[in-house]
Amino acid sequence: MSFQVNKRCGGSSGLAMVYVGLYSPTSVQRVVDFVKTVYAFSQKAQIVPVIVKPIGAAAQIGIPEAFKVSVKLNKPFMVFPELGDALELLRPSEAYFYSDEGAELEATQIRQAQNGSLLIVFPSGESEPSKKELTGLKLVRLKDVPSQLPALALLSIFMYKVFYQVT
Repeated sequence: MSFQVNKRCGGSSGLAMVYVGLYSPTSVQRVVDFVKTVYAFSQKAQIVPVIVKPIGAAAQIGIPEAFKVSVKLNKPFMVFPELGDALELLRPSEAYFYSDEGAELEATQIRQAQNGSLLIVFPSGESEPSKKELTGLKLVRLKDVPSQLPALALLSIFMYKVFYQVT
């Protein structure tokens, strides 16, 4: 699998870049819904959806469908074969993986930690990364958010709390 980057993006808000990832999805619909959800929150910050290690139908059909959405909206979209590749090429100042075992953080702590670019990767719920793959990422979760929620629900709550909620 090669790296795919759609860098067409309308305007720059001057805010730090935020990369929001989905790890190892297998579902076409999950990939498309993930990208649409990220774009729905991209009015408040410069946010780029990132798919890491797509598998099966998600790689063959979901990525092209998500790419079509990004082109129609004139928004950036990225795909990486491994978490290490995303870290190496994006070089975020902060990198998180959303996990039940992660340190419990308030949304304000994530907002304040964002001195440069931020990468936050959510599990798709279909396969978990190894400890080696998680090297360079901090395991985190949001305080007062049930960890049993599916990836897209966690993503929506995270995006709302970090980018819209004032408190």
